[in-house]
Amino acid sequence: MSNGKVYTILVLVMLAWGLNVTWLKIIVSNGDPLTLQSFRILTAGIVVFLILIILRQKLYVENMPWKYIILGSLFGVIFHHGFLAFGIEQTTATKTAIISGFSPLMVAIIAVIFKDTILTKSKLIGFILGGLGVFIAVVQDFRELLHWQIGDILVFLSFFLQAFSFIAIRRGTKMISPLLMTAYMLTIGSLFIVCSSILLNPKGIVVFATGDLIFWSVFLLSAVIATGLGHSLYNLCIKNIGTAESAIFVNLNTVFALIGTTLILSESISLQQIIGTLIIIVGVLVGTGNVEVMILKYREKYTSQSRS
Repeated sequence: MSNGKVYTILVLVMLAWGLNVTWLKIIVSNGDPLTLQSFRILTAGIVVFLILIILRQKLYVENMPWKYIILGSLFGVIFHHGFLAFGIEQTTATKTAIISGFSPLMVAIIAVIFKDTILTKSKLIGFILGGLGVFIAVVQDFRELLHWQIGDILVFLSFFLQAFSFIAIRRGTKMISPLLMTAYMLTIGSLFIVCSSILLNPKGIVVFATGDLIFWSVFLLSAVIATGLGHSLYNLCIKNIGTAESAIFVNLNTVFALIGTTLILSESISLQQIIGTLIIIVGVLVGTGNVEVMILKYREKYTSQSRS
């Protein structure tokens, strides 16, 4: 698969994940966040298994990479969503967005440690610009950043530990398809969270019996499009171009999230957010090496013209 196709898929996935921020706001306002998250992820896992069946792909192959499936499920589903669910309750949306904005840089550093990628100068600049753009786009009151609580640590851990799941996915998808890897990861991890949520809040499941048509529509959109298909396609991109190279696109979540809240929730967008959005886009272009390629092509063209 060419890089152009992979980049297109990543932008579409980020569109779904960005809109998912709005969808999740609607979902979690209807009940216990951990219960809703666990069943949403379980639904996504079942959907991916159904896709495998429709495509007539095997649900089990010889030499299944169980080590990487379990590690991916542990770090990418159980730890990530568990810490995030508890952390969000004890911190602000602004701090959560800032931490998530620097998560691609965490992924890149961990990928370098595990020798999964080489962190070039352009990639590093791209990651820093992306994080800076998120910072500018979401911070309204800088005084809020002076007070850090346990919730901030939990949110940081959720994204930090998730980075290790991308390494497991990269290695696991060398043996099985990204669809199969995603199906097992989501299902195994969500079953653990479902059991935990029922033990912690037995009444949380009642929300599914009282949900209206809007709730169920948004719930299925989030589970099927954002989580099921989104993670399957993202894992496909990790297999094709690498963990750090895919992670640079994650900052586009903020761009699409702002667009989603503006269009769906009728929230206003400020000049500061527009500037932050533009910096994020520049960061992605620089981080993928596209700006560097354009500069080299321009230099080659200028040099050939000068010689002639």
